[in-house]
Amino acid sequence: MDQADMDNETAAKPARPRLNPFTKAARRERIFSRRLLGASCADIARQEGLSQQRVRKIFADALRRREIDDLPDHALIQLVRLERAYAVAAKAVQAGNLKAIRPYIQVIEQFDRYRKAAARPEVYDAAARKRLFAKLNRVAAEIEAETRKRASGAAAEPQPNAETQPDSGLTP
Repeated sequence: MDQADMDNETAAKPARPRLNPFTKAARRERIFSRRLLGASCADIARQEGLSQQRVRKIFADALRRREIDDLPDHALIQLVRLERAYAVAAKAVQAGNLKAIRPYIQVIEQFDRYRKAAARPEVYDAAARKRLFAKLNRVAAEIEAETRKRASGAAAEPQPNAETQPDSGLTP
């Protein structure tokens, strides 16, 4: 190794530009969405030019900032995250890897658990029924008005008769 190579290796890397609040928020959203889609911290760290520890910290901060109001919403997020694990485990089992059977079954159990939690009970009470009937009545009234308008417009137009029609040259 010559002096030029050593100088290149030991030379200080240029400092990264400081992020403003907007770019920090954008990075946090990118990292959060990639983690939800199942990307590993190592992959995200490589793409963002950060350490894995920093990516974990940013993700944890994003989780603290977000409030998942509804249990079904949280369950849906977990289902999305499990899809990748399911695909990997299923591929390994299909390839004949016997050690992959246990993780495969565990992922299936998690799927079942979160599917039950993600199911939203349908609320169909008297108020919902009234709103539905009001909407149906509005739609029916609009259709009826449109039909009447077309019928009255068609009646107002003169009907062509045999005397006013041009001769097509064809005989019946």
